[in-house]
Amino acid sequence: MLDGTMNLRDLGGWPTTSGSAVAYGQFYRSDRLSDLSPTDLRQLEDRGLTTVIDLRYAAEVHEHPSRLWTTVQHHHQIPMGGQLADQRSFIDRVLAGELDEVTDDDVAVSYIEMLTDHPAEFGQATEAMLAAGPALFHCTAGKDRTGLLAMLIMSSVGVDDQHILDDFDLSNRYRAARRVEQLRPTFETNGLDIERFVPALSAPVTAMERAMTWISSSHGSAEQYLGDAGVIEAGPRLRGRLLQH
Repeated sequence: MLDGTMNLRDLGGWPTTSGSAVAYGQFYRSDRLSDLSPTDLRQLEDRGLTTVIDLRYAAEVHEHPSRLWTTVQHHHQIPMGGQLADQRSFIDRVLAGELDEVTDDDVAVSYIEMLTDHPAEFGQATEAMLAAGPALFHCTAGKDRTGLLAMLIMSSVGVDDQHILDDFDLSNRYRAARRVEQLRPTFETNGLDIERFVPALSAPVTAMERAMTWISSSHGSAEQYLGDAGVIEAGPRLRGRLLQH
């Protein structure tokens, strides 16, 4: 854990159905990078991370610009998302009284909409990570857009569904509870019950399960989804890059 992030972690370590495992030190996922401390920056430099992929909208980037470290050679901004993914606008809408509640089902619909609306962006992000050295991809909370991209990558290299869901659920352990408590006073001041919005502030496993089911029914596999998005030989290239040899 770093001082300035809640949800940064290595994708490495997860076993695959082929008997291999995802290598450490290649792909990292995170929430926003705007609050990194000098110590954090040195740690990321020591990991040799050369590529950062930012999945946030321009307004999110403007409000919380990333702090980057000296080894970063490629910084790609590939905005994507849905109504619940942009945490900034989501909270503004809640405080303005535009939303009464968010359910796990709402989050699932948002995930499927993102996969439907942004295949090119998911493909571009995957290509950007394959094109360079150790890479980090992130959004604001590191759970929705970042979680979907992690799912596509992990599934494409042969990590089974339950381990993918376990990785997704770590966002609840590392970020969700802390974020809810941070926002609780603001919601209470505005006369709002934050518990009615927890699904949007957390990582509902049932929502990711539905997104994965949609991938299977619509494209056959995550590997094929990325192929349809323009990533040539997505599975072999990702496996060659990420699996321990």
